[in-house]
Amino acid sequence: MGDHVARNLDASAPIALDGLAQAIARWEPCSLDELRAASDRIQREVREWARDPENAERPISESPVYLDRMAVEVLIERRFFTE
Repeated sequence: MGDHVARNLDASAPIALDGLAQAIARWEPCSLDELRAASDRIQREVREWARDPENAERPISESPVYLDRMAVEVLIERRFFTE
């Protein structure tokens, strides 16, 4: 977990999605198993959010866990190929 994905991203490439680097930094300390468990939980939360009739016409990017979903998936992929 010494990869520092968020710091490296900030230093080398502009990120078009505000808050993504910060979300990655929050999840970086987690192990691969913890990230997988978080991914499962976040996916459930996204599905619950999407089922709410008030969110029917809203883009998924408005989900409160959208950035966490992206960050966790980025880190899982990174860890899968490097650990």
